[in-house]
Amino acid sequence: MTAAQVAAGLSGVSRHVLAASGDPDEVRDACTEALRPHRLVLQRQARLATRLEHLPAGPISLNRLRYGAEVTVAPAVPEEDNFLVIFPVAGSARFTYGRDIADVSPGHPAIVGPYREFRFDIDSAFDQLILRMDRRWVESAARRIRGAAGPVDLSLSLPEPPPFLYRLLDSVVSLPTLGPGGRPEVGQQLGELVIESFLLAQLPSEPEPARVPSVQVRRAMEYLLAHLAEPIAMTDVAAHCGASLRSVQAGFRRDLDVTPGQWLREQRLDRAHRLLSAGEPGQTTVTEVAAECGFFHLGEFAAHFRARFGVTPSSVLGAR
Repeated sequence: MTAAQVAAGLSGVSRHVLAASGDPDEVRDACTEALRPHRLVLQRQARLATRLEHLPAGPISLNRLRYGAEVTVAPAVPEEDNFLVIFPVAGSARFTYGRDIADVSPGHPAIVGPYREFRFDIDSAFDQLILRMDRRWVESAARRIRGAAGPVDLSLSLPEPPPFLYRLLDSVVSLPTLGPGGRPEVGQQLGELVIESFLLAQLPSEPEPARVPSVQVRRAMEYLLAHLAEPIAMTDVAAHCGASLRSVQAGFRRDLDVTPGQWLREQRLDRAHRLLSAGEPGQTTVTEVAAECGFFHLGEFAAHFRARFGVTPSSVLGAR
């Protein structure tokens, strides 16, 4: 899974905010509504051919934006209320955030926070997937992960994110396929999970925490099993246990030699196998079982199921 694949999927399901507009005021207003307030300056008397696509999911939104012209984007307010993670799909741009400067292009993402001034100098071929994350949710999740409050000030240039983050974003793109409205409660939970997963991959590691009593690990396991069908934020698990997230992770590694996420996936797969084995073909579907077990991306569910059991979910249901 890549940024280009997520962006391509978004084009099929997004709520179009703006399509192929050449009006600078219309472009600026639409991008302000979807992303953040800004000033838009056209370079070399360029003519816009802008396309903006937008899909909200709780505290985040996914956006695909191409101006189709050389432009400069600059702030319109002193402080922003969001973080923008930019995954370039084509072309190139130069981003400035405070004193940091980065050349961004496919394979070289960037993040712009809410704390300092920014400037984007964008070429006419620049096509980008933008993850917009609500500032309040980001700072709250970072506080739960680190155990202390403070700005989430990351370097402008980002390493290529781990594949699981793209899979999570692809799950967000799949939300509209769940039915009318895309199940807002699932969108909210997935949005929170995207923020948490992004921060866990980006925030610096802390020293190994103190030993977590096994009783807290058992409490975490009970919580995970009780919420098996839902997108689960691991910070919620830690809060339920009265421990930091790093401590809960260390407890799982020590007691079970797996991460909480790995243990949860195994439990979900085991429940899915039981439900498929007991299901009646024609009355039970693989899609229903996957959703009931907390898998919202059918392809990912099938791949994990086959890796664990050596057969496909449909073959288990068909054997019944």
